[in-house]
Amino acid sequence: MKEPVKLEFENNEFKCHLDEQIAIVKVKCNAFYSLTDLDVSRRILQWFDIVSEEENIKAILLLNEKGCYGNTAYEVFLTSITGKDHSKTEHDRLSPQERSQIRTREVNVLNSFIMATVNYRKFVVSGLNGTIVTPFFGASLASNFRFISKDSVLSLNHAKYGLHAGGALPFFLPKFIGPGKAAEYVFNGGEISAKEALEIGLINKILSEENFDETCVNETKILCQYDSRYIRWTKDLLTTYKTELIDYLHKEEKFIEHY
Repeated sequence: MKEPVKLEFENNEFKCHLDEQIAIVKVKCNAFYSLTDLDVSRRILQWFDIVSEEENIKAILLLNEKGCYGNTAYEVFLTSITGKDHSKTEHDRLSPQERSQIRTREVNVLNSFIMATVNYRKFVVSGLNGTIVTPFFGASLASNFRFISKDSVLSLNHAKYGLHAGGALPFFLPKFIGPGKAAEYVFNGGEISAKEALEIGLINKILSEENFDETCVNETKILCQYDSRYIRWTKDLLTTYKTELIDYLHKEEKFIEHY
């Protein structure tokens, strides 16, 4: 029998703990294995539910160890599914069946995280450290605030593999930078530096890599000075797109059938 999910716990994949009014979860390993494993992801979603019941918690802070969301981690994930070495360019393009397998793993889990983030009635803050590939960058746009370490890069590498952009990136990105610029990144991929991400409004602050996690916590504590009702009501007003997002996610799920 599996141990019940607690507010504070640590295993090989995650560390979840409290710091005053902040519930912190840190991804410790290759996120593509942990967050697309149904059992592991179910436990984290249960953790979201537990946090939601704690009135004194005003924010969830999502952190990651460097490399968890990076290109190499994604290549390893793709290789495990397809049996091809995706560190070699001749195997970049994926077959329809491979695309279906990969997108099914991503969509089934990431879409649940996105909705949990949007539905949580207080702050969700993402602290992005290292290279962040398309699915996890897209999902981070569901957060209310995003901090990034100075040398980090947003790597929109989905186009390289012939995958449509995951993590609800096509839904969120136009809301931040407009449909024209968003179309360039969604269709063509590419990289966005931390500096550029800040300039175009995708990131709230660039933080030093030194003591990055601690600085993210301190920045989140500043947000927690607001009254709980003020946070809830303001977030409700900022997320009036929930029905539109649900429709988008359902449409994305249907696309998998046509791969």
